[in-house]
Amino acid sequence: MQELVQDPVIGMTLFNALTVWPLWRILRRAGLNPWWALAVFVPMIGLATVCGVLAHKKWPVLPERAKPVRKARRTA
Repeated sequence: MQELVQDPVIGMTLFNALTVWPLWRILRRAGLNPWWALAVFVPMIGLATVCGVLAHKKWPVLPERAKPVRKARRTA
């Protein structure tokens, strides 16, 4: 058990394996490709990439925002 705590590769792999399932569900509910969750296994940039996709990509599940109606300006 002590080797699991001291070896960073095993700890990082275990952490990544535990984060894939929740990310898979979040991506699927957002309407995005859930295979992005496997990018977590890429060292150093994987989790940042997945968070970036979630933050910056348009979610197809969300409804479109209504565009505000601009009123005509009165000129005197």
